[in-house]
Amino acid sequence: MTNKSKPTVKRDTVLSRMLFTMATLITTSIILSGLSPVISAEAQSTDNDASNIYQTKSMSLGGNIKNLVILIPNEAHESQNIADSTSDQRHINQPYVPWHATVPKGTAIIWFNGDVDHDRKITLTKEDAVADSSSGSSVSSGSDSDNLYFDSGVFAYNTATQPVVMNDTGSFYYSESDVNNEDPGFVMNGTINVVDQLSGSTLGTNQNTVGTLMVPTEDLATYTSDLENSGFSILSTHNFNDIRGGDPQTLMVWATSSGSNSIENIVSQLQEITSTLPYS
Repeated sequence: MTNKSKPTVKRDTVLSRMLFTMATLITTSIILSGLSPVISAEAQSTDNDASNIYQTKSMSLGGNIKNLVILIPNEAHESQNIADSTSDQRHINQPYVPWHATVPKGTAIIWFNGDVDHDRKITLTKEDAVADSSSGSSVSSGSDSDNLYFDSGVFAYNTATQPVVMNDTGSFYYSESDVNNEDPGFVMNGTINVVDQLSGSTLGTNQNTVGTLMVPTEDLATYTSDLENSGFSILSTHNFNDIRGGDPQTLMVWATSSGSNSIENIVSQLQEITSTLPYS
């Protein structure tokens, strides 16, 4: 009798283990199913995602942002006209990063010149007209002086414009012409859309200033450390091969606070970092 009962006990033990395993798998599946909407929602938050900015050439900022620093990347003045001999001299696929920005009313915009050895100039106009951002042409319903919102004047490489606070909602167009001798018709341009309010942000509660920076991928760790040591947070990065020679570059999106770190000091810290970039 004893010898016949042992297989029964063994089968019962195996069956119990199988039932326990199945219950565990079902429970885990239910938990993961409940978590999946949260994971999906986080993955869809692309406002400050470097890959999204690179692909769409645009950026949308939440309501707690007070300052946006737009990067003028190195070789931004080179034409994108494929018939032009200099069309392959750019590093990144846009003359400004971000090229197109949507910001809440009251945001201050600063342009930082990372175009080595080239002076730049920003003319910002209220968009009463339709501007073709892809070709650089615009058709205005009035003169430039009628629509002028901000004129930076000429500012050198590794310097920035004074902040311009966007106190009016609407569409704005900024540009600079006569930047390329090989392609006189090429115009560097971008757009800013100002709205009453934007909800949501992936920034920390004490961070209200955001911007971008382009660095060689091989030096990413060094520049990440330099920025973090200066009080910046790196929100995201995107690696890409530059147009110029296919060399790996990284687009960085950074954030910091202008409360404890003034705009002047933020610009000064950027100047120290960009002056060491191996661009020419």
